[in-house]
Amino acid sequence: MGISAYPLQVTSDVESCDRCRASRNFKREISDVSPPRPAASIRSDAPRVLVVLDTGAGWSRGILRGFTAAAHERDWTLLHYHPTANLEWLAREWKPAVAVVGPELPAAALSVLSPATLLSVTVDRSAAGTASVCLDEAGIAALAADHLLATGLRDVSTFRFDDSAFAVAREQAFVERARAAGARTAAGWGSHVDVPTERYENPSTMIAWLRSLPKPCGIFTCTDGWARTVARYAREAGLRIPEDIALVGADNDVLECELISPSLSSVMIPWAEVGRSAASLVARALAGRSIAGKRTVIAPTGLFARRSSELLAIEDALVAEAVRWIRDNAERRLTVTMVARAVGGGRQRLERRFRAVLDRTVQQEILQAHVELAKRLLRTTRAGLPEVAKRSGFTNAALLNTAFRREVGVPPGRYRRRALQGSSDAD
Repeated sequence: MGISAYPLQVTSDVESCDRCRASRNFKREISDVSPPRPAASIRSDAPRVLVVLDTGAGWSRGILRGFTAAAHERDWTLLHYHPTANLEWLAREWKPAVAVVGPELPAAALSVLSPATLLSVTVDRSAAGTASVCLDEAGIAALAADHLLATGLRDVSTFRFDDSAFAVAREQAFVERARAAGARTAAGWGSHVDVPTERYENPSTMIAWLRSLPKPCGIFTCTDGWARTVARYAREAGLRIPEDIALVGADNDVLECELISPSLSSVMIPWAEVGRSAASLVARALAGRSIAGKRTVIAPTGLFARRSSELLAIEDALVAEAVRWIRDNAERRLTVTMVARAVGGGRQRLERRFRAVLDRTVQQEILQAHVELAKRLLRTTRAGLPEVAKRSGFTNAALLNTAFRREVGVPPGRYRRRALQGSSDAD
């Protein structure tokens, strides 16, 4: 049967910044509105895989990079359409074997894709029987919270523009992590009952909220795009970043991070890995194996620290000086005695003050500084592990590997591969 005329839809180009309403934010791609190819031009033996995903954001392009590379290797007929496409028409005319859908489509809209096998990316629909490749939202929030608290901040808050499942999950996990560490959590924008969501951007209300926060305060904005809004109104409120408001986003979309001044610290998410994992599930489905209800969770790869969170918010002058000296000298093989001599506080006194102010030991701070330096070297250089160990204060690569596994949860080599992938996905 030939392909019938494609029903063209007109959409508006509305500015926005979150993934759950991406279909309202970007114009349809030219490929989506062009007349489809005749069915006769498609090989009958090549399985058809429909991907309904926007390309207007770094995260979605990262997923598509990972997915399409795997699809081309397997010689699938890949049908990519924008979320504003007519799903009923797509299902009727193309008859895909599998349909991969993003967060823009509500659950009620998916039934028209039947009988195609469904696979959801970034949104967990596994409870409803749809295979899903989703993110470790708690892990993302934990990295953001730990990073802000490591600066010495004791007051933190959150920012989200709507009730998207990913945003609510990140916010709740962030608050829980911060409170567990003894931090104070101020009511976040979007979570406060008196503040409407849905991109509510009343300047006076937003400025008043920012001014009401204790200073200095760290804010986790759930996504990089939303951080731009906070930065804009912080400037209008006369607040400095990071001195008054430290910001951390998520996605590590390089363009978004560099649009903010100072540049944005962000949790790195391996979007291409999301795409590859989705392709693996599609391959199972095409091989006749059921993927109904399958759930794959992708963990973040780390946090890329930039200027927006570069501060040391420690009131105790002795502890602040010691932390600064440790971080400035992390390439050396440090001892507690060396630190005490450098700041002139005496070892026992310094240990007591560290525990009272930071709830950790001087040795733990030294180890964390070594590991953070090693992480930066792994992300930004091609040095081998022995060289990374030497330049980050470890005696040898074996000690680096042991400490890295304990502190980060993965070996250095795996961290490097995932971090490099995560930093390039959104380029």
